[in-house]
Amino acid sequence: MPIRPALSRRDAILILLGASIMHIFTIFFPHESAPPEILIDTPREQFLPDPPPPPPEVTRYHTRTTTLVQATTTTATVVAIPSAGPASASPLDLALEFPATTLIAHAPGWTLFKDLYMSNGTFFIVTDSKSEFPKIPLMASHPLTALNEPENIRQRMPTPYNMDFLTLAEAHQRWGDDVRNGKKNRVLSVAGNTVLVNEPRQFLRHYYHLVAELFFGVQAFWHGAFSAASTDIDRDYMLGPHPAPPPIDRVIFARSNADGWRDGPGFNAYFMRAAFPSTTIEVEDDWNDRVTITTSGDRAWHFPLLLLTDRSASHRGDVCGSQTQRIAAEAFVEMRRKNQLVGLRVGGWWEPVRSAVLRFAGAEVQLPDYSEQVVFDGDNAEGDPRLPMPAKIVITYISRQSAGQRKLTPESHDELVKALKDLQERKGDKWELNVVEAEKITKDEQLKIAARTTILLGVHGNGLTHLVMMQPTRISTVIEMFYPEGFAHDYQWTTRALGMKHFAVWNDTYRTEGRGEGKPQVNYPDPGFQGNFIPVHGPSIAKLIEDRVEGRVVLREFNFRKPEVATKTHGDSERQDRPESEGSHPILFPGTLIAAPLDFVDCRWAPHRSSGTAPMYPRRQLL
Repeated sequence: MPIRPALSRRDAILILLGASIMHIFTIFFPHESAPPEILIDTPREQFLPDPPPPPPEVTRYHTRTTTLVQATTTTATVVAIPSAGPASASPLDLALEFPATTLIAHAPGWTLFKDLYMSNGTFFIVTDSKSEFPKIPLMASHPLTALNEPENIRQRMPTPYNMDFLTLAEAHQRWGDDVRNGKKNRVLSVAGNTVLVNEPRQFLRHYYHLVAELFFGVQAFWHGAFSAASTDIDRDYMLGPHPAPPPIDRVIFARSNADGWRDGPGFNAYFMRAAFPSTTIEVEDDWNDRVTITTSGDRAWHFPLLLLTDRSASHRGDVCGSQTQRIAAEAFVEMRRKNQLVGLRVGGWWEPVRSAVLRFAGAEVQLPDYSEQVVFDGDNAEGDPRLPMPAKIVITYISRQSAGQRKLTPESHDELVKALKDLQERKGDKWELNVVEAEKITKDEQLKIAARTTILLGVHGNGLTHLVMMQPTRISTVIEMFYPEGFAHDYQWTTRALGMKHFAVWNDTYRTEGRGEGKPQVNYPDPGFQGNFIPVHGPSIAKLIEDRVEGRVVLREFNFRKPEVATKTHGDSERQDRPESEGSHPILFPGTLIAAPLDFVDCRWAPHRSSGTAPMYPRRQLL
C-alpha cells in the first residue's frame, strides 16, 4: 500500500511562505533587549522600601573613635553595628567606656563640670582620680531652706544621696551593658550646656538675689572660665567686645517650682527672657521627671557641660561665709585671682548681659563718650583717670515712699528732693535729676533711666538692683541710705565689683571704702532697719554728690590686683584692719580706694542734725 506524505503540498507551501515572511520581518525590525527597569510615573514614597536582610550568623564589629562636638567636646569609643533605623539620639548608648568627669573650674558653691552624671537625684562624679576634685561640701548641699541655726546648718550638709563618686568600672557596672553584642547602655545625654541652681525658692523670688547675686555670679564664673588669663591692663578697661563663652542652653531651677523664681514685680522673668532669650528654663517638676525615670539606679542622665551653683556651699567658703555674705563674691574673686575676668575695671565680663537687657528695653547701648565730657577744676583728683567723665551728670533718686517698708520720714524725703532740685538748678543743663517711684513706671522706662544714670541713690531696697545696668564712668556712684547703725553688703559689694563707688549714708554721715575704716559691720537694728522712719539730711546728700562729681572726695588708689590688708597709723601705734573672720584677708575690688591719710572713722558735715523722730546717728570719736 503506498505511503501518503505527512504534509500535503498545500501545507508545505504555507510553511514556506510563513518562514519567508518571518525572515523578511527580522531584517527590517531587528530584536531589541528588554530595558533594565520599567519606569512608572508614580511617586517613590508610595512604595515601602524592602526590608533589610537579616544579619549574618557571624557579625564582624568594627571599632571607631567618634568626637561628639557640642559646646564642649566629649570623646567616646563606640561600636558600629548594622542599623536600619535612625541614629541613636544618645552618644553614650554604645560607648565601651563612659567619659570620666573632669573639673573645668571651681570656687565654693560654683563648680563647672564636664561630663557629670545624675541618677535617682544623686550627682555622680565618675572618676578614678577622686583626689583631683574639691571636697563635696564645697560643691553641693542638701537643699533646705537656710536658717542661721546650728541644727539647720548641720542638716544642709551634703550626704551621699546629694553627691557621690563612682569609678569608671562602677559606672559601667551600674549603667552599662554588653555593647559588643548589640545591647545599649542605659545613659541618656542631655545635649547642650546647663546651669543647675541647687537652692530652694527662699532667695530666688527676690530681684536682687536672682539678678545681682545669682546670675551676676553665673556670668562672672561662666565668662571667666572660658576667657584666657591676662595681666594686660588695657584689657581691664575694655567693655568689649570680648571672645564669647559657649551659650547657656538650659537653666534648671531644680528646687523651685515655676512660681518660685519669679518675683512679685516681674523683673526676674523680664531679666531672664531678655538676657538669655534662647535659654530653656526647667523647674522642680521637670527635674523630678528626670529623677523618677532613673529611680531604679540602673539608668543615668549625662550632662556634657554643667555649672552647678549651690548657695549653702558658697557660704562655706571664706569669701562669702566670712567676708561678704554674697555668693557671687566666690565666683568673682576666683576668676579675678586667675586673671580671667575681662574688662575688670569696667565690668566688661558683665557687659553682654547688661547690653542684652537694655536692648530689649529699647535703651541706647553705646560705649562711653570720650568726646564730650563734663570737666571741673578738681577733675583729676577723683576717680580713675583712664575712665571718661560723662557728658551729662544724671542723678536718679529711687523713692520708696510708696513702698510698704524702709521709707524715709516724710520730712527727710521732702528735704532731700528739695536739696537735689536746688543742686540741679544751680548746676544747669549739664545736670539732670530723676525722682523715680518704680511702681508707677514701666520696666522699660526704669531700665532706660538706669542706663543713663551717673549717681544712683535710694534707701536700702530692691530698686538699687538697677545699678547693674549703669554705664561705667569715672564718677559712677551708688549712694545707699540706711537706718542709723544699719548696714548690709548687698549693693555695696555689687557696686564695687563693677568698678563703681559706693557710699553708705546714715542721716548726715557717710562711709565708703577708702575713707576711715571703710566698710562697716553688717547690722540689722530692729525694728528700725525695716521701718518707715529713716532719717536723712538732704543737704548733706546733695553736698556729697557735688563733692564726688567735682573731685573733692580726695582718695588715692593702690594696686587693685593684689589683695592686701590696709593699715592705719595713729601716733606711734599701728594695727591692721581685720575682716569679719579672724585670720583672713579683706577682699579688695577693682577701683577699691584707700583714703590718705587713713585717720577718720566717718565723714560728716555741719550742721549735724536729724530729721523726723528717729534717733540721730551716734557720733564716733576720731582714731
